[in-house]
Amino acid sequence: MAGKYGSINRAAQEKLDLDRMMSNHGASCQTTDSATKSHTTMMRSWRPAACRPMFLFVLLLTVSVPAGYAEDKDDKAASSGDSADATVKLDGTFEAIRQFEVTADNKHLTELVIERIVPSGTNVTQGQTLVWFETEPLNDKIRSAESDLAIARLDLKSDEFAHEQFLKQQSLDKAKARRTRDEAQQNYDNYQRVDRERAIKQAKFSLESSQFSLESATEEFRQLEQMYKEDDLTEESEEIVLRRAKRAMESAQFSLDRAQIQHDRTIKQSIPRDDANQEEALARAVIEYEKALHAMGIDKQKRELELQRKRIKLEQQAEKFDEMRAERKKVVLKSGLDGIFVYGSVTRAKLPAKPVELKKGTSVSGKQVIGTVLDPSKLQVRVELPETQLKAIHVADRCKVVPKGIADAELDGVVKSIGIVPLTAGKYDCIVSLRGKALAGVLPAMTCELQFAQANQKAADGAEKKDEASK
Repeated sequence: MAGKYGSINRAAQEKLDLDRMMSNHGASCQTTDSATKSHTTMMRSWRPAACRPMFLFVLLLTVSVPAGYAEDKDDKAASSGDSADATVKLDGTFEAIRQFEVTADNKHLTELVIERIVPSGTNVTQGQTLVWFETEPLNDKIRSAESDLAIARLDLKSDEFAHEQFLKQQSLDKAKARRTRDEAQQNYDNYQRVDRERAIKQAKFSLESSQFSLESATEEFRQLEQMYKEDDLTEESEEIVLRRAKRAMESAQFSLDRAQIQHDRTIKQSIPRDDANQEEALARAVIEYEKALHAMGIDKQKRELELQRKRIKLEQQAEKFDEMRAERKKVVLKSGLDGIFVYGSVTRAKLPAKPVELKKGTSVSGKQVIGTVLDPSKLQVRVELPETQLKAIHVADRCKVVPKGIADAELDGVVKSIGIVPLTAGKYDCIVSLRGKALAGVLPAMTCELQFAQANQKAADGAEKKDEASK
């Protein structure tokens, strides 16, 4: 209804404009009458007849203006705007499906100096040499590694000889430890079988001997004393003999006392102490023997493991030397396919942010990507799809691919894949495959615009409402 009212107002406005035009025309007619008085009567007679058809023409024009003319004009403008809004446009980059990274991929010869390199942007063929390295630094490192390997082999021979001597010495140490243990066992057995009993008997025999000596001396003194009483010997002789006998008796008594003490000590102290000492000596000997065997076993295992580690290290060193000699053959790097050689690494169809400068004397690492060969014959488009467009763009959707650097060029594309997780904040990885014949001027890393035609639901809803209103 608002559209109809708007069209009526516009028609009325056009009618007013025409009325103003007629008024101006009438004023011009009156000026002509005043200038030519001779025609005044004639003009008054025919002016109403001349103005009447003009008024009818204006009225007819006002009535004949269609009521939906302005509405159709607005709908066309709105439809044109909606069509423009329905096309989703994204920026993309052409990516070579087949790429070959030019790198030495060295593990050991990592300090490389460029002697010569093909300029960036050169069309190259498979097997063509792209990079040449200086050889003298590589030769020096290989010679040093060869010398280190020879020294390591000599060191291993020395260690193996020392290990053989160690095993022989360890055999002697084991025999000595065994003898020490056996000696302790033998001493213990001798003590238990002979020495202990003999010590007891010796103490007892000494005591008995002392008692016998005392008894003999006492008896002799008593007999002498009895004899001297009955004999006619002089008093001086009797005193001398009796004094000697008494002295012998006292000495025997002292010896008996000493033997008694020694006997008691032997039975009560020495024998128990010797029993404990012999038990301890045997136990210690057994422990020392086991300890020596255990220590020698551990030492042997350690030395064998150390020797094995050195053997493995020598093998690794020899393997490293062989790898270095193999890496030495990479003094030149060749292309793995036909294409365009560019400096640096190409990541997701994009060249390095800063220009890569490579020339004679430039140092590069063994794992560094020096350049990339891009095959322009097979391309796809890499897109960073905004998260806001995930609802609009889907796998298998078709689009128009318009290269930005080529005029009047257009390719057909279809969405091949869309990343599940964001590539960066709010950006998803999207790959668009190209259909049809490729354009000769389209090269990898060139940019393009992708145009996705979307069904405009808003325009469709407006058309339905219009149809309902017209009914």
